[in-house]
Amino acid sequence: MIRRLLLIGVCFLLIQAAVCPQVVGVPSATPPDTSPIPSLYDEPDIFLKAIEGTSQIPSAPRHISGLTVPHHLLAVDLIARGFSRVDFSRTDKIVILFPDHFKRTWHPFATTSRDFQTVLGPVRTSKSDTHFLLRFSELVQDSDLFAKDHGIEAILPFVAHYAPNAEIIPIAVSGRSRRRHWDELARHLARIVTPQTLVIQSTDFSHYLPLGEAVQRDQMTLDAIATGDPEALAALHQPKNTDAVGAQYIQSRLQQNLFHAQPIVLFNKNSQAYSDETEPRTTSYMVVIYSSRFRSEVGRDEEGSKVYCFAGDLLLGRNVATALANQAVSRKLLDSMTHTLNGCRLIVNLEGVAMREVPGNLPKMRLGMPAPLVLDWLRDLNVVATGVANNHSMDFGQSGLDETTRILDAAGRHPLPQGVPVDLGPFRVEAFTDLENYRSEASSQLKESQVKEAVAKARPPVIAFMHWGKQFDPHPSDRQRLIAQWLKEAGVVFVVGAHPHVANDVLELTEHASPPVAYSLGNFLFDESSKMASGAVVELRVFDQGTFFARVIPIPTYFDLIRRSGPRKSPE
Repeated sequence: MIRRLLLIGVCFLLIQAAVCPQVVGVPSATPPDTSPIPSLYDEPDIFLKAIEGTSQIPSAPRHISGLTVPHHLLAVDLIARGFSRVDFSRTDKIVILFPDHFKRTWHPFATTSRDFQTVLGPVRTSKSDTHFLLRFSELVQDSDLFAKDHGIEAILPFVAHYAPNAEIIPIAVSGRSRRRHWDELARHLARIVTPQTLVIQSTDFSHYLPLGEAVQRDQMTLDAIATGDPEALAALHQPKNTDAVGAQYIQSRLQQNLFHAQPIVLFNKNSQAYSDETEPRTTSYMVVIYSSRFRSEVGRDEEGSKVYCFAGDLLLGRNVATALANQAVSRKLLDSMTHTLNGCRLIVNLEGVAMREVPGNLPKMRLGMPAPLVLDWLRDLNVVATGVANNHSMDFGQSGLDETTRILDAAGRHPLPQGVPVDLGPFRVEAFTDLENYRSEASSQLKESQVKEAVAKARPPVIAFMHWGKQFDPHPSDRQRLIAQWLKEAGVVFVVGAHPHVANDVLELTEHASPPVAYSLGNFLFDESSKMASGAVVELRVFDQGTFFARVIPIPTYFDLIRRSGPRKSPE
């Protein structure tokens, strides 16, 4: 009996020691380590050489609210290029999202309040913000995983160099987390993110695939980033598309909802590019910047990519031709257009017929344009291909279309007749019109078999330049969506449209999957004012590996500029 009571007493003391050690005099547990987390790397040279080898963009700094960079030091040059694009003078806080590579947390996310030591100096953690996140204990775990994970350790030296005064909020994203967790964390981050906060997404993209499959996965990812479609983003595969789907989703939602920022992918490169031998398993890298201030100017070529642009309706006849006879007006207009286009290679829909001699007193709806004026402007605007599949290309019959085609072809401006593929190097482009030549009323004419047969004749990748829709209605009709589905099934990788005279500046995915569609670019230059019309261009950055990234950029109604710049009547 006594032995039994003693055993009960010992058990009671053991329980008390575990629950309340100070009661029984048992020493308390070791206090948490609050010292800075040491660097995973010993030598600074690899970081310093990358920083020293980075050239700055030759333009004024702009505020960037989001940045995506790799964390493989094989691509350290891309990390440095990404950081070099940011103006850190206004940045006081940096959220860093990266994958929990080694599955060290069972929570959806993990963070730490400890500071970091890097080979390029210290990095401070925002204690108040990490403590705020740790209040949501079922969502965010306090973890020591940060000491050994290259997802954050590889980019911290760049933070120390470029933003020594900023505090960070490190967040590891578990591969077990799901969309409901990403949405919840985004809501919590919205309470601590300010206009001076930079969100860095430290992710690599397609993993463990041969180059051909990696390129296909990269294009799927690029399309999802371009449109910001949450369904498409959530449907990305980990790791075939990216090593942190959650980080990509959270980044995109924060940029859309808090900063109203647009993504621009500057670089897309594969690890194969760093090796002379064929690699059976590769990793892809991207550098993405987000800003609300990049919506007015097309980007320039970067190392490893070229920029092309698509524009809507171009009329160089009727009232436009009359206005451009004034050299001062013409020069001012050209300066404005070339500033926006920034030297990109332009593909445009030429509304009308280029003629050596334009007949006088033409009816309003027969669009003839003087050939010398057309060729001068196409040259000055760096037009590389010219759409002639539209409802005005036959205004002067087949002979008028043939003459236009000969004039454009002789000048090297690549006419784009109905369904004929034109090779522009990185891609083939085919023009289609779903509208008959203007007589009494335009009507649909395109057939599914016609689309698929034409696309099948072209070597991929193929971009479709569409003339479709209803005038002055930028919203896609059921028929346009049907044709977009035909194009998707035919293997077209991108669809861009014109004709409605008003722009729809949103990229959409066909049923939340590739290809992206820009349904209407409206007017490029047409004799309609902004009260009736609007315009946009698509910037298409084509990367050396064959992928591309598209974004829509609103443009001014250039006819308004012509009217404002022209001679005014003297008061009576």
